[in-house]
Amino acid sequence: MPHNSMNMLLDVPLGISVQLGQTKMSIRQLLKLKRGKLVRLNRLSGEAVDVFIDGKLLAKGEVTVENNQICVRIGTLYSASEKFKNL
Repeated sequence: MPHNSMNMLLDVPLGISVQLGQTKMSIRQLLKLKRGKLVRLNRLSGEAVDVFIDGKLLAKGEVTVENNQICVRIGTLYSASEKFKNL
């Protein structure tokens, strides 16, 4: 790819999402949810979270707070071959 074409790609916006954990529940359980109810996830407090770019696993990170904003500190970046092992 020519250098100018690569520079054009550098400004393409990508969606970043962070997954704290997952759980499964029945529709009955879902309908019983009320304000203040806790939903337990499959991760422990302090455990690394998954960082996705446009739905693809990119990294593991640590949730932190900076200037009253929730942030993620990137800890492990996955190579293409590592991504498949960690799915």
